[in-house]
Amino acid sequence: MTKGNKTEQISVWRPNDVAGIELRSGTAVKEPYPRHWHEEYQFCFIQAGGGELFYRGAHHNTPRTSLFIVHPGEVHSNQTETGCSFRSMYVDSDLISQAIAGATGRAQTLPFFPNPLVLDREITTRYNTLHLSLEHSATTLERELLLLDLLTQLLARHAQDPFQAPAPKKARRAVEEVRDYIIEFHSRNISLQELARLANLSPFYLTRVFASTVGMPPHAFQTQVRIAQAKKLIRTGLPLSDVAAQTGFADQSHFIRHFKRLMKITPGDYLSN
Repeated sequence: MTKGNKTEQISVWRPNDVAGIELRSGTAVKEPYPRHWHEEYQFCFIQAGGGELFYRGAHHNTPRTSLFIVHPGEVHSNQTETGCSFRSMYVDSDLISQAIAGATGRAQTLPFFPNPLVLDREITTRYNTLHLSLEHSATTLERELLLLDLLTQLLARHAQDPFQAPAPKKARRAVEEVRDYIIEFHSRNISLQELARLANLSPFYLTRVFASTVGMPPHAFQTQVRIAQAKKLIRTGLPLSDVAAQTGFADQSHFIRHFKRLMKITPGDYLSN
């Protein structure tokens, strides 16, 4: 849903392949948000401009490139004098709980972030990468992995009680099964949950042990397999739109973008060489 005029625009959407998330983006927003609360965790990155967050009895400046976090059930308000552009994400508590359980191997209470303002450039970069993947063409596997990575990094670096993830033990057989599964079904929109069930490991643990063993996370490996298969199809003279469809890319432009990123040339140049 989108509303707005020449100076203000707000969009709201929910990815249909990742449950428990709602996303919003705003451009040149000047209208204040009165006191309110959410059932979910709210994460909001300020892209341009700036504002002020009233939260837990204190006023917090929210400048450009800052990320602020609001806990479920906490009354808060926002205002800006100059206007701001932002990217927000609302995450169900269940997703946070699952991330903690997968990372630590045990259920724990919901995390508390004592400082609502995060000025950690590595975290904000991960946040924006995730937000863009949820907005544009990306596989379910990539989206789930980016979300899990962001949540676990936030918990490890900014939660009141940060956790230390145990080092992954060898699970070569499970990794080989997952690797073979991705190769066989590379064109499908495989989910991280699907792979975790296959390996009988938590999504967090599977991601770590797969990356440690193979050298890259599952979603990157799937993209590599798709490109390798696409090269074979291109050499047969198949139209690029068909190549994209048969290898599982969302569309031709999505395929070309990944092909050029990994091969450093376009599919057309690859065919002519």
